[in-house]
Amino acid sequence: MLSFLAPGTGLRRYTRTHLKHDRDAARAEVLRLEGVIRGLDATVIEQGERIAQLEADAVDVSVERKLREAAEERADNLEQQILALKARTANETAVTVPPWQRPVDPDEQPTEPHGIDVRTLREALDTSAA
Repeated sequence: MLSFLAPGTGLRRYTRTHLKHDRDAARAEVLRLEGVIRGLDATVIEQGERIAQLEADAVDVSVERKLREAAEERADNLEQQILALKARTANETAVTVPPWQRPVDPDEQPTEPHGIDVRTLREALDTSAA
């Protein structure tokens, strides 16, 4: 016997109104999920384009680095060649005179014992040492 005070079983009778509401809710959820999927697809496409751009930039940087290294190597080689040419030119145009043939200026004679008296000021003013 069914009593009105008995606890419920949790089952309820679905009516057309309930079914229509559930169908509309399911359609709304499907539309929402389609929007989410479209947004994620757009994000994936943007990230793919960004990855392609970064890869192209990486290739550009790699090429630029190789060109810079080649230019630096060439500059180093040219600098070495210039230094070698400068050294060769300096050696070709150098004036060398052996030391025994150089004229000695009489003013450049040694100062002691017969030249200028070179003493410290204290020694020069110390009268007791004289």
